[in-house]
Amino acid sequence: MWSEKYRPSRIEAMVGNEEARLKLLRWYSEWKFGGKAALLLGPPGTGKTTLVNLLASERGLNLVELNASDTRTKDAIERRIGEVMMSTSLFEERSLIFLDEVDGLAGRADQGALESIKEAVKSSRNPVVMAANDPDSEKVRKLSDVSVVIRFKPPPPREVEMYLRMISGKEKVVLGEGRMREIVLLANGDLRYAINAVQSSGSTGRKDVEPTVAQAVNSFLDAPDVDSALRALRAYPGQPREKIRDLFSSVLRSRLRPEGRARALEILSRADVLIGEMLKGKDWRLLRYLDSTLARELRPVVSGEGLQYTQDGTPWNLLLRIWNDSKKIRELGTAYSTRVHTSRRGAVVQDLPYLFVLCAAKKFRMGVVKSLNLDEPFDKFLEKEVGRVERRG
Repeated sequence: MWSEKYRPSRIEAMVGNEEARLKLLRWYSEWKFGGKAALLLGPPGTGKTTLVNLLASERGLNLVELNASDTRTKDAIERRIGEVMMSTSLFEERSLIFLDEVDGLAGRADQGALESIKEAVKSSRNPVVMAANDPDSEKVRKLSDVSVVIRFKPPPPREVEMYLRMISGKEKVVLGEGRMREIVLLANGDLRYAINAVQSSGSTGRKDVEPTVAQAVNSFLDAPDVDSALRALRAYPGQPREKIRDLFSSVLRSRLRPEGRARALEILSRADVLIGEMLKGKDWRLLRYLDSTLARELRPVVSGEGLQYTQDGTPWNLLLRIWNDSKKIRELGTAYSTRVHTSRRGAVVQDLPYLFVLCAAKKFRMGVVKSLNLDEPFDKFLEKEVGRVERRG
């Protein structure tokens, strides 16, 4: 993707937000043990993550990236964030801790998490940078007490246009004057969106207008080329795993020839494994390979075969229960396999059925929840599974 190819390699090469860049550099140069964190606030695509990566690279720091929205409870915060904030290398080398999406903390599940973050910042041996998209979030306001707030704003249209012209010149993309200005206007300061629009020779719709799931899937299934397929996949309004599920459902209920269907399902299976690896390692960069894999490998298999979006025929209430239960089983399998040092697949297929039988004893069930460090709702889930096992028996 051009947005990755043309990601700035130096801080001074970034577009816009000069004041914010200088403020972050000043904060880092003055940071001392016990000092405040830097809290970067601004809309997506304005350079927050890029700036943090460049700061670590140019200062020779070990960058440790964590996502707050995936580390929501007090215990998880103290276990995953507190430890890394207090650690140093053998040679006392400094790390830069980057805690992204702090405005993603929400609901009851994060009770105590904010206070744990604030305490960890105050005692951290390493400088901490936090980032959020929503400056009005209550979570953000509470974290401002221990932070130097640095605000990002969309870069000026003229600077965005100049940068896009540089890219289009290097890539030999010819865009009319009106088309270039339209892209700049529609991007509304989101440089990633603007670069992707130039790569696809311009986007036909406004950034904030999303197609339906059916429209996005059908656009992909009917795509005449790779670029059109990519645009359709990137416009999909749901989560990556939902995208795979909808494509899987459409392929499964199609009239593809057996060999074509087998090939399509194999590609979707590999894409699902890629998502699994991304979620397991919290390596969100792997996400950029998902759409390109589907566009280059799946599109040739389904193109011209008359496939259309087909929603899963299972009733929604039953589908939701199956989906939620399968998520619980995957989470339980992951926790169990880590605890007993086995594979998750082996845990789910071989061990969990026996575990559900043993969980008929409440004392054993509570011991499992505590031993695997599971949330309280898992006790009810295990109790429900025990009931299903007893009814089948």
